[in-house]
Amino acid sequence: MVKMFVITAIAGITMNLAISSLGFAALVRPVPAMNQTVATLERMLSATQKPVALNYSRLGIGGVRLGMPVEEAKRKLGKPQRDETKPAGSGMDGKIRTLTYSGLTVAAWEGKVYLISTTNPKFLTMDGVKVGDNSQKVVKAYGYGSQSVQGGLTRLIYSNDQKASNLILELKGDRVQKIIVSTQLN
Repeated sequence: MVKMFVITAIAGITMNLAISSLGFAALVRPVPAMNQTVATLERMLSATQKPVALNYSRLGIGGVRLGMPVEEAKRKLGKPQRDETKPAGSGMDGKIRTLTYSGLTVAAWEGKVYLISTTNPKFLTMDGVKVGDNSQKVVKAYGYGSQSVQGGLTRLIYSNDQKASNLILELKGDRVQKIIVSTQLN
């Protein structure tokens, strides 16, 4: 039992040293020679770091929050480049309104914002993260989120399960490329 405790403690210390010396980017974008070490660190990290549940009030971009009336969002952001309204689609009643700005999209269903997406560094999350920021700033603002890697793209996902909502940060390498805030339509 003592031996297992010592091994676990050494593994935790090793992980902390690796993260502090290599940076979080090593976990997101491993160097080929480090694959074995990174895989071990990722397993340890997922076992010790529980993804943070975000408060619903933190789910917004550019001063626009989920659930906000679309007209209020439009007043905050100004005149959009495009303002389109279409039927919601099969299986859903109502209309979807999409406001498109330079590098920012706001979508609303039944007059309430349900999706905000940006690739423009001008628009910050409620916690001050923007496109172009590094993964260290993301982790400092939000903690460790669920992680999904596909090709050269890493998605860090932070959820509010009570409202079926997410903040998704897409990273290429160590930099945020896109930020998406969304909630499930009911």
